[in-house]
Amino acid sequence: MKPFATNHEELIHDVAYDFYGKQLATCSSDQHIKVFDLDSTTNEWILNDSWKAHDSSIVKLSWAAPEFGKIIASVSYDKSVRIWEEDLDEPHGSGRRWKKLATLHDSNGPLYDVAFAPSHLGLRLATIGSDGVLRIYDALEPADLRSWTVTSEVSVLSIAPANHLQSDFALDWCKSRFSPEKLVVSALDQAFVYNRDSNGKLVRAATLPEHGGLIRSVSWAPSMGRYYQLLATGCKDGKVRFFKLTERLSTAPRPLNGKSPDVDEDMVDADAPNVNIQVDLVGQHDDHHGEVWSVSWNLTGTILSSSGDDGKVRLWKASYNNEFQCLSVISAEQKDV
Repeated sequence: MKPFATNHEELIHDVAYDFYGKQLATCSSDQHIKVFDLDSTTNEWILNDSWKAHDSSIVKLSWAAPEFGKIIASVSYDKSVRIWEEDLDEPHGSGRRWKKLATLHDSNGPLYDVAFAPSHLGLRLATIGSDGVLRIYDALEPADLRSWTVTSEVSVLSIAPANHLQSDFALDWCKSRFSPEKLVVSALDQAFVYNRDSNGKLVRAATLPEHGGLIRSVSWAPSMGRYYQLLATGCKDGKVRFFKLTERLSTAPRPLNGKSPDVDEDMVDADAPNVNIQVDLVGQHDDHHGEVWSVSWNLTGTILSSSGDDGKVRLWKASYNNEFQCLSVISAEQKDV
């Protein structure tokens, strides 16, 4: 591992690569976003620009798919989502190279996560925050990214957590083009899968079980031809968990008693189709020996990286019998030669 100085003045909350890995964005409690370009000859990260982006700590960034341009979404404890676009006519390091296109102010509390949808769903993004509401935004006109509208608003929690209690929220999209629109959302110590019903309404379809603390991170693996989906979560209880989701089309009617082990009927549209998503916990590991803060799949959905309180990045891969094992441990500690 090769460190480089970001020169943020406070804690860095998120680091996000663009699709090609040629640009890197960071955000911090110092209310600034910094973008770095990879110098292909020296393999060094060079500052593209730095600017004050919010009025409070910035906690999450997301890059849009490259076909929409160089677009970043950011969320902050100031309750806003902001959309940024690179202006190639402005000089590097000027503080003006990234233009603010839009500010979205629908949340009633600090925001924790934002993610652009896969490109086949159009220019769409999702947010989740401390008010426990999942919001989906669509760009009204892809050629003009100054106008966005809320197309879905779902209360993940029936009651928002008290402000004085520690909380966490996260989300990620299903990347498959061959599966109906879905995303996974975590709120406190619960995680749910949502999908679209026949009326286009976002409804809860399944629950990820067995978490013993706040869920810090969720990640949906690209399927790459698998007939099932893989999800991973990182939890305050110290465990990395792997889930297998199998979707079966069913013509059977809903249960007469309105109950299902994977579906919370109080949060589901009564007119939704009988979506049968089977959730199986296929692995859980506590190798970090402490809180797990982040999990993320590679582009082929074959290797998961996780980071935790032990200061290490662990790489996970399924064996020939589909059991996930730690194949590598990367330490960020600097050692004297």
